[in-house]
Amino acid sequence: MTDRKKKGLMLLAAVVAVQVIVSSFVHAGEDDFLTDPARIASEWEVVEIWQDEKLISDNQIVILIDIDKNGGFRLWNDDPGDEQRGMLVKANGQLRFDGDNGWVYEIHGRQRQLIVTARKGEKEETWICKRSGYCRDALRTEEEQQETFFQIGKRALDIEDDTERNLYFIIKLIMDRGCPEGKAITAAREFCIRGRAFVWYAEDHGIIVTDEEVEEYLSEFAKIMKETPSAFEGYDAALKKAGMTYEDYAQVEAAAHRWEVYESAVYRKYPEEQENLGEDIVRRFHHTKAYQEWKVELDDAVKKIKEEL
Repeated sequence: MTDRKKKGLMLLAAVVAVQVIVSSFVHAGEDDFLTDPARIASEWEVVEIWQDEKLISDNQIVILIDIDKNGGFRLWNDDPGDEQRGMLVKANGQLRFDGDNGWVYEIHGRQRQLIVTARKGEKEETWICKRSGYCRDALRTEEEQQETFFQIGKRALDIEDDTERNLYFIIKLIMDRGCPEGKAITAAREFCIRGRAFVWYAEDHGIIVTDEEVEEYLSEFAKIMKETPSAFEGYDAALKKAGMTYEDYAQVEAAAHRWEVYESAVYRKYPEEQENLGEDIVRRFHHTKAYQEWKVELDDAVKKIKEEL
């Protein structure tokens, strides 16, 4: 199985979650010193690093910053040893975080962007950040997030209908990240519509996907999770705490996995049309009788889920 396939298998719903992004950058003017963390409560990605008026970032290291409305602050990257977390403080008319790594991070804005001035001794860097998603609680540990993730999955597992189960799982995950209910429902609906659009397109073009292929995909998904602890660190404990197995988790996202199998089959059939094929398929699907019929089922599922949210 290719690396691309493995990445596609990893937490499909979480991928949707990070795509639900607020519409604008921080409301800050030129060198606006910020004292209210609620104005900048989000997930942020450092996109440029400047030092002595020179751009020094090479896009090799991804630096992410989580800020919640209460002032919780987390700075992290792919190296767990570099993580910094704690509470922002107000100092000299702006928000600041003193890291235990010796760096001081001052938060301010410029031209509707979030700017971080990072200082350590005589060294100073300016980080320009873009908003990448919502942040409900910056101080939650990875273990706590995983436990919540599988608790949501455990509840979803009780839902018999695949589409409703998948829709519920995605909505709850997105809301758990701090996204408003309405936006979460919209994002989940769009994800489900895209999946069903590929099923429609495949069947309409004679592309056969068997139940056996889908079951094999689900089994392979569970196997990969079991055999790659480096990629799924901590999942064993979180699953056991939720009273689930890897096979259970695969079933939670059974509908999404089924759509992935169909989408892969379509792209294999038409490899030369990959650039805009997905968007085109969704657009066509909206004008079909199949969509109108399935939309009734989708709307019913949303109505049931709203009663529980």
